[in-house]
Amino acid sequence: MESLAQLEALCERLYNSQDSAERAHAENTLKCFSVNSSYISQCQYILDNASTPYALMLASSSLLKQVTEQRLSLQIRLDIRNYLINYLATRGTDLEPFVTASLIQLFCRVTKYGWFEDDSFREVVKESTSFLNQVMMFKIFF
Repeated sequence: MESLAQLEALCERLYNSQDSAERAHAENTLKCFSVNSSYISQCQYILDNASTPYALMLASSSLLKQVTEQRLSLQIRLDIRNYLINYLATRGTDLEPFVTASLIQLFCRVTKYGWFEDDSFREVVKESTSFLNQVMMFKIFF
């Protein structure tokens, strides 16, 4: 992948193309994000820098698949969890609802899988309050 713009164009084709061959090509090209744990940091880069909701959705769904199907270390899962808390708190109100829902699903999955491994995963209510307060303030003022 040469640039973020190319990735965003592929994501657009993946989620919107009516041509099944074009969709299959995009899916095969982007598959690396969901099957190789070395792409976790690239998924976070996409979340931080992409401008299209389809690229954000790719990053979120790829991370969800990584968390679900790969044996990620406790530290990596904690890092993903902490990243998601901060990301949702700062950018959650700016996202398309389907992206927010996907990121919340990812957060829940990471929390579920880590619940008995580390106490940090059990502080979900306290730490998600920041995100919920942000959403409520957004709805009140807009």
